[in-house]
Amino acid sequence: MGFHFSITFLLLAQLILVVSGPLVAQEAEKTLRGWASAVEAWQRGQITPNRMVQDPDPSRRGLLVSYDIPPQRFPRGFHRSATYDDAIAALSFLVRGDRDGAAFTLHALARQVRSNGSLWFGYNTANDWPGEADHEGAIVRAGAVGWAGYALTYYLAHPSLCVGNRGWERERAFFLETARRLANYLLSLQVNQQGDARDGLLRVGYGVINLSYRQDTNQVIEQYLDEPALEISTENNISAWFFLRQLAKLTGENRWGQAADRIRRGLLRATWNSALGQFNGGFKVDGSADSTKALDCASWGTLFLLAAQEPEKASEALRAIEGTYAARDGEARGYRPYSDFPIYKDPEVGRYYFPENPRKEWRDFPLVWSEGTLGVALAYLRMGQADRARRVIEGLRPLQVKNSG
Repeated sequence: MGFHFSITFLLLAQLILVVSGPLVAQEAEKTLRGWASAVEAWQRGQITPNRMVQDPDPSRRGLLVSYDIPPQRFPRGFHRSATYDDAIAALSFLVRGDRDGAAFTLHALARQVRSNGSLWFGYNTANDWPGEADHEGAIVRAGAVGWAGYALTYYLAHPSLCVGNRGWERERAFFLETARRLANYLLSLQVNQQGDARDGLLRVGYGVINLSYRQDTNQVIEQYLDEPALEISTENNISAWFFLRQLAKLTGENRWGQAADRIRRGLLRATWNSALGQFNGGFKVDGSADSTKALDCASWGTLFLLAAQEPEKASEALRAIEGTYAARDGEARGYRPYSDFPIYKDPEVGRYYFPENPRKEWRDFPLVWSEGTLGVALAYLRMGQADRARRVIEGLRPLQVKNSG
């Protein structure tokens, strides 16, 4: 079971509030509460130290293990913690009123911030990889940094009753300084070139991983490039925009609001694709548009468009989701991550895995992507369609692990 699925709790908690009205059967609320409780119990069991990582690296203590994978199946990575997952965990703790749990996770995340203000995309919890001396295969992504910053600023924007005591003031100062460091790193990725379609948008970060086929060994290998990643991701920019906008509101400091506004203008000007009815994937390294049909660009795009006061485009993106990404896998119903896009960009890699069809596309698979499907549910909820959001979540029940959330 993947920890990304714990975003379910955020949706379930909000839906419980929505369906608690007199016009909705109590059974629906009872079902949602039961599922939310199961998710909460599973989530708590992922906090290190836990049954999987009983003695975590001291600097990684408090991070959450992203997947529930037996060590024998994945000995090198069963204890991996994704930065995005830790940020989502902190937000879910806050949603259910557990400020101590949120603070514990946020302190663990804040300890990982590097000297340049970035965070690695993921961390081993059983050892200290990645680090400055050894980060082969590690990447930095603006989106993950943005989620961490958003979790920190959301925590600060919703203070507890203990505001004013010394402990809170120390914690607030530390978290605010951490958020500023993350924001400064994001601004270092911003394109500053008038006349360039990418002006104002953020590059994705650092580290490039490519798959390639080696004919001499008949193997597919990962090639890691220890260098800046120069493409632009729409999804990453949306995540960063929400963080920078919230930091500006929290601090009153213009530079964060100005950076967020440049991202907003860049997304609307250069990545909105009226023919698709959603955002493009972003820009390739050479500056050409990446017109990949990605679910996140439609679902998170809907949330962005609502917040950016573009309701007509938000409705258009939501319609595009149903027409492009709807999928079934057995009894499960939901959405796939991409549409008419090859699973492997390199045809030689594709031939290794799919010799009968090296250019096999995502739409050729009966795949339901749980994390992305939950993002769609959140988009429906924000658009005021709570019943539809609940039905989307219910479509994932066949994927629920027995005795788990």
